[in-house]
Amino acid sequence: MKNNKWKNNLDEMQEQKLLHIERNGCWFSFWPLFISLMVQTIVFDDFNNFYYVAGEWIIFMCLALYLGIACMKNGIWDRRFKADAPTNLVFSLIAGVVVFVVIGLITYKRSGMLAGSVATGVIAGGFTFVLCAASMFACTVIYKKRVAKLESEEEIDNE
Repeated sequence: MKNNKWKNNLDEMQEQKLLHIERNGCWFSFWPLFISLMVQTIVFDDFNNFYYVAGEWIIFMCLALYLGIACMKNGIWDRRFKADAPTNLVFSLIAGVVVFVVIGLITYKRSGMLAGSVATGVIAGGFTFVLCAASMFACTVIYKKRVAKLESEEEIDNE
């Protein structure tokens, strides 16, 4: 048994409840931060005034990177979705549509030209879709390699 500096005073049920509370708190922070960033980006449409959203952006990106890296390191993809091409394409499409809407609204707010705003949104959303799909496919490859390595280490430990 490890000799930890700090003693855990929780039983297994309390530990599971605490993990559940922490998980909910994490996601309660993640999604409102994302929504806040999108709303502020639309309201403060001047990209030169990044300081309006810099704090939220830094916290959001740190949280997103931590969650992504920690999950990959531990061979975890998602509780409900599989690491496969259809899932990657659907989530890339969602990201592309969100960027299309946000950039389209910002451009329309600035210029007042609907056709130009739609074109700008389509281009930005298309690039987002492609970049997101490429990064998700790369993460899928890394994830599958990591899972294979963890499973082989587990088999060695069991022998």
